[in-house]
Amino acid sequence: MAFVHGKDSKVFLNNNDFGEYFNNVDFTKTADVTETTAFGSSNKSYISGDKDGTVSLSGMFDSVADAVLQPFLGSSTNTDICIGADGITDGKSIFFGTGVVTNYGQSSPVGDVVATTVDLQSNAGLFTGLVLDNATVTATGNSTVTDNSASTSNGGGAIAIVTAKSGSSTPTATIKIQHSSDNVTFVDLVTFTDFTAVGSQVSEVASGTTINRYLRVNYTITGSTPSFSVIVGFGRVG
Repeated sequence: MAFVHGKDSKVFLNNNDFGEYFNNVDFTKTADVTETTAFGSSNKSYISGDKDGTVSLSGMFDSVADAVLQPFLGSSTNTDICIGADGITDGKSIFFGTGVVTNYGQSSPVGDVVATTVDLQSNAGLFTGLVLDNATVTATGNSTVTDNSASTSNGGGAIAIVTAKSGSSTPTATIKIQHSSDNVTFVDLVTFTDFTAVGSQVSEVASGTTINRYLRVNYTITGSTPSFSVIVGFGRVG
């Protein structure tokens, strides 16, 4: 049994690493239930409905972080979130999604550090998955392959984060997640919008879609002396 210490947790909001500002995170995945009990039944029965998710973060106030966090509240653009309880390196478990920031608060107790809280309501639920690749990419190619041992058949979600970018002649990264049933022939599963700057994207793979056993990240990199620091993850829906 391998337990995990919370000190290694990583928190990304969009392409921003906020791990140094927060010291607690709670996330909840829920599903609606609807009662289907009929006359004559002695026991209640239910069917499951839509999935949902919320995230709550708390930590220490910082003016630099505050300037980034406050605009999330009330923004017409969803905020992407990615959290790794055991870090965000290849093969590590992550949960991620995109949603609306519903609360941003501060607390200033006398004799203690000024605190910050952020709450996020997910849009289309939260995904639990694995980091497929965390690397600095400078040329076209593929990541190592992640083996899930078996295919799945109920869709999923994908996330790509570019935390740093450099180069000239408009460096561009086309990032795809590809899948394969035999670890030989790979086909595109998710294609993200081209990255020409730092940023993040979350993409949903429709429910009912079969995702083959093997996954890898495919990169097409253009520009002069390009360099992209990327994190790519995928979560299968069971």
